[in-house]
Amino acid sequence: MSAHVLSGLVLSGLVLAGVLAGCGSATSTAPAGTPAPSRPGESATTNRGTPAPRGDAYHYRPTKSVRYTLNRHDSLDLQLPGGASQVQVVDRTAFLRVSLAEASGGFQAMIVLDSLRGTSGGQPLPSDSLYLASGTRWTAQLSPAGRLSGVRADKASSLGDQVASSLPLLFPTLPAGGARAGMQWSDSAQAPVKADAFDVTEQLVTHTRAVEGEEPGGTRALRLESAARYARSGTGKQADQTLEMTSSGARLGVAYLGRDGTLLAAEGSDSGNMTITVPAVGQTVPVKQSARYRIRKQ
Repeated sequence: MSAHVLSGLVLSGLVLAGVLAGCGSATSTAPAGTPAPSRPGESATTNRGTPAPRGDAYHYRPTKSVRYTLNRHDSLDLQLPGGASQVQVVDRTAFLRVSLAEASGGFQAMIVLDSLRGTSGGQPLPSDSLYLASGTRWTAQLSPAGRLSGVRADKASSLGDQVASSLPLLFPTLPAGGARAGMQWSDSAQAPVKADAFDVTEQLVTHTRAVEGEEPGGTRALRLESAARYARSGTGKQADQTLEMTSSGARLGVAYLGRDGTLLAAEGSDSGNMTITVPAVGQTVPVKQSARYRIRKQ
């Protein structure tokens, strides 16, 4: 199979394989060399010399129609057979509304995509695809610790699926009892993720610390600084060809919570290595991937 044909098979599936955070979760094993995390939502033992937790605890609370702008930049560098490379860049801006209502075990979340715009390779995304994704309404359950699960859309679209993969970024994971300045905790998750052509499982171990701070607009907030390692694997189909994907990498992020538990702002980055394999012909395509995101409350 030629490099051109192989890249054609792979590209449409890769566009959507940016920074993903799962909707569901379960305990997973930490990668070698990573401190064993506490159970999801539990606070880990603070390191010697770390200030004792102080101040009021920050919790998620009911909200109604809180508006956000979410910007994402994804870059994929395909290392094609013969030494050639091909870079694909996608930028998207999603305008969202978030509502949380009290429910058994936490909250019922409703997230609406009011509108979407973006480019791929510097060219505007197709207007009909943007129109189809706009207006998508997701419902999900949110635990008191910020675990988003059972995400369901009221309509299907490939661009909508891309936005859905970023929805957990709106809800940083908190320890049991809420987060306070001076706390540190670890969290592990295993999540099924739909990434266009690929159905993948992601394992994620995240370490977070909370400090007093101000969000970019100057409002006092609890600053949550996180570092994570992830691994993904899955399969998919393109042009009747079975594709296999594995990837691993690191994420860094910071989020700011207001006194009412509402996310005020967040930003972060992702970098890693992916391998796409076409078993039928025994070829592989290494991919270097990177991404940035930025969220602001309106």
